[in-house]
Amino acid sequence: MRNFKLQMIIAGLMLVCGQALADGIYHDGWIDRNKNSKQDPYENPELSVEERVTDLLGRMNMDEKTAQMGTIYGFKRVLKDPRPTEKWKTQVWKDGIGNIDEHCNGVKHFDENVELQNHCDVLNEIQRWFIEETRLGIPVDFTNEGIRGVCHSNASNFPTQLGVGATWDKDLVRRIGEITGAEGKALGYSNIYSPILDVVRDPRWGRTVECYGESPFHVGELGKQQCLGIQSKGVGSTVKHFATYSTPNGGRDGKGRTDPQIPQRDMHEILMQPFEKVIKEAKPWGAMSSYNTYDGVPVTGSSYFLTDLLRGEYGFNGYVVSDSGAVDRLKSQHKTAKDWETAIVHAVTAGLNVRTNFQGTEKFVLPLRKVIKDGRISEEIIDSRVADVLRVKFELGLFDDPFADREKVTEIVHNSEHEATTLEAARKAMVLLKNDGTLPLDSEAFANVLVTGPLADDPLPMISRYGPGRSDVITPLAGIKAFLGDKANVTHAKGCHYFDKLFPASDVVRSDPDEEAQAGIDAAVRLAMESDLIIACVGDTHDTVGESKTRLSLDLPGHQDLLVQELAKTGKPVIVVLMPGRATSINWIEQNIPGVLCAWHGGEKVGQAIAETLFGANNPGGKLPITFPKSVGQIPLAFPARNGAHGGQSKGHDPNGWGTSRVRGPLYPLGHGLSYTTFDYENLKIEPAAPTVDDKITITCDVTNTGDRGGDNVIQLYIRDVLGTITPYSKILRGFERVAIPAGEKKTVTFELDPSRDLKVMGPGHKWIVEPGDFDVMIAESSGDEAIKQQGSFTLK
Repeated sequence: MRNFKLQMIIAGLMLVCGQALADGIYHDGWIDRNKNSKQDPYENPELSVEERVTDLLGRMNMDEKTAQMGTIYGFKRVLKDPRPTEKWKTQVWKDGIGNIDEHCNGVKHFDENVELQNHCDVLNEIQRWFIEETRLGIPVDFTNEGIRGVCHSNASNFPTQLGVGATWDKDLVRRIGEITGAEGKALGYSNIYSPILDVVRDPRWGRTVECYGESPFHVGELGKQQCLGIQSKGVGSTVKHFATYSTPNGGRDGKGRTDPQIPQRDMHEILMQPFEKVIKEAKPWGAMSSYNTYDGVPVTGSSYFLTDLLRGEYGFNGYVVSDSGAVDRLKSQHKTAKDWETAIVHAVTAGLNVRTNFQGTEKFVLPLRKVIKDGRISEEIIDSRVADVLRVKFELGLFDDPFADREKVTEIVHNSEHEATTLEAARKAMVLLKNDGTLPLDSEAFANVLVTGPLADDPLPMISRYGPGRSDVITPLAGIKAFLGDKANVTHAKGCHYFDKLFPASDVVRSDPDEEAQAGIDAAVRLAMESDLIIACVGDTHDTVGESKTRLSLDLPGHQDLLVQELAKTGKPVIVVLMPGRATSINWIEQNIPGVLCAWHGGEKVGQAIAETLFGANNPGGKLPITFPKSVGQIPLAFPARNGAHGGQSKGHDPNGWGTSRVRGPLYPLGHGLSYTTFDYENLKIEPAAPTVDDKITITCDVTNTGDRGGDNVIQLYIRDVLGTITPYSKILRGFERVAIPAGEKKTVTFELDPSRDLKVMGPGHKWIVEPGDFDVMIAESSGDEAIKQQGSFTLK
C-alpha cells in the first residue's frame, strides 16, 4: 500500500509539472497531438477517417510506422511497470505502439491497480503518456480478452461460450455483448478479443469449452450478436481464431496446433461460414490469426486467408492481430521460415498488421525494421498495414475521446442490471437431458439432501483465463442451500476428485480407486444412506478441458461414473447435474438415472440457476449446441453431415456384409433439450411456394404451449436440398428462435430465408452457386429425425 501511495504522489507531481504542456495540447473538441499549436488534418474530427489516416500516415517515419505493428503485453503479463516511467522514453514504444494487451486485468497479479477507479487512472495515465511524450501523439488501443465477460477481476461473469451457445437466445447474446463492451470501455479497454467463431467438429478438442457449438449457422448467428453488442458500445470486437483452427487432427491441440482435417469445400461451408457472416454483417474491427496450418500452409503466413479471403471476399476493414506466438511458429513449429526475420516477412507480407507474443515488443519491431531496410518488405506494404491500425483507432474514437471516465466506472462494471443478466444466462443455459417425471423436485418432499461430486462446491471452473478472474460464485451446494432454506438439511461430501491419480492414462485403462479415492466415495455413500435425495454434480475442470486439454475419451474422467453408480446402489433417488466443457458420453447415467440436468460451467450464478431448475422455479429451455456421441469411436458425428456420411446398417445380421457391427446414433443430438411443459406445432406456411433466387422466402409456424406452466422453446428450422450437383447435407440448420410461451398460449414463429445466402453451396470448381430445385423444410425440436414436428417444401426456380 505504501508503494501504491508513493506512485500516486509521483503521478500527481508529473501531472502538475506537465500541466503547462497539457494546457497547450488539449483543446475544446480536438487534441494537438503533434504539439505544433495548430490543428492538422489528422487532429480534425470533422474530416473523414480516410482523410485523417492519409494525413497522419504521411507524417510518420518508419520507426513510428513499425511501432504501430507491435503489442506490449501488459502488467504483469510482460510489462514490468503498471504506469509510465522514465525508462519508457528509451524503449521501442517511445515511437508509439499498436496496442497494449491485458494491462492490469488481474490475470497474473491482483493489486490496487485492478480496482475500478484506480484501473481507469492507470490506463488514462498511459494513454496520456503516448499523447504527450511521443512525437505524433498516436493513441494506444487497449486490448483484452472477453469470451465470457471482460477478462478483468471485477467484471460480470457469464457462462462459458459453450454454455451461452446452449441458450440459443440471440437477444441474450446481444445483451451479453453489450455488457462486455460497456464494462470493457468503462475500464479503459477499447478492443475486446471476442467472440470465438471456431466451429467444433471433434469434441475431444480441448477448446470446445470456448466455442458456441458445432453448427456453423448457430455459431454465426450468436457470434454476430456478440460482435454487434460489443461494438455498439464503441469498443472493437476482434473475432477469433481466423482460420480453420478448430479441426485439429485427432482433436489434438497442444503444441501440435496444426494439420486440420477437413476438405476445402467443407472448410468453406462449415468452418468459414461464421466468419463470413459476422465479418459481412457485423463489421468487426479486428480479427486474430490462428496458430495452425491449412493444407500445409500456416494461416498466419497465408496471403490467401489474411488478404484474399478475409479482406477481398469478406470485405474486412479492420486490423489483423496474431494469436500469441503465431508468427514465431512459422519458424519454430511449421518450419516454413528458416529464421525469425523470414517469419516476419512471411506474416507481414501475407496480411498481418500487429504481432503479439509473451515477449518484449522490441523482439519483433527491431527485426521488422531490419527486414524493411534490407528491402524484404516494401514501404507500400508497411503503409497498408499501418493504415489499417490507424483506421481502427480513428473509428474507435481514440484520437478524439481517448480517456476512460473514472467517475462512471463504478456505476457500470458489475452493476445490478449486469448481474441480473449473468443469472438469466445461467438459467437459460440449463439443458434438461433426461427426465422420467422425477423433475422438477418438490422442495417440501425431502428432509435430508446430499449434494456431492467434485463440482458440488468448487467455484474454480466458473473462473476463466479468458474472462473475469475473481467472482463471488454461487456453487451448486450454496445455491441449493439458499433455495431450500430451513425446508431441508443439506449436507455435502466431495465424493471424488475430477480425475484419478493415473489420469490421463486411466482414459485408456480404467483403474480401481486407491485407498484415498475409495475413502472419498465411501464417505459420500454413508451420507447418501442418511439422505432422502442425492444430487451428484459431475463434469470438468480446467485440468480436463480447455486450451491444450485434449482428451482421448469423452467419458467422465476419473471415478466420477463410479461415484454415481455407488450412490445409485443405495436405492435413494439420485439426480445428476452435469457440468461439462465438452460433449460427454454419460451412457450409464442416461440408462440408469431418472433425471439429468446439464448446467455447463454456468458463470457466477450457476448454483442459483441449478437449484431453481431442479426444484421447478426455472423451466429449462436450453438446447444442446453440440452432439453428444455415445463413444469417441463414432467421431466424426458432428452436425451437419452430408447424405450417407454417418452410414447405416441393417437391423438384423445380413450375410452380404451389411451386418450389425456397431452402435448407431448419438447419445443426444444437436438441439436436444427437454422441458417441464409440452408444445404443439401446426399451420406451417411457406411463401412463395416457387421462389426465385432473388425472392425472400418466409416460413411461419404456430407453436402452442399445451402444458400447465410457461416455458421457453427453441424452434429450429432445418432445410434439405433434395438433389444437388454436390452431395447435399442430410439436413442443415437455417433458422432458430427461442420463444417464451405462457401455458395454454400460442405464438407464431417466423423465419426468413435469403436464397443467395442461405441456399448457396460450393459447387464444381469450388465456385459458389445457388442451384434451382426442390427443398424440404422441417420445423423441429432438435436435429434428430424423430424430433421433426412440421414438414413442407418449396421449389427454387
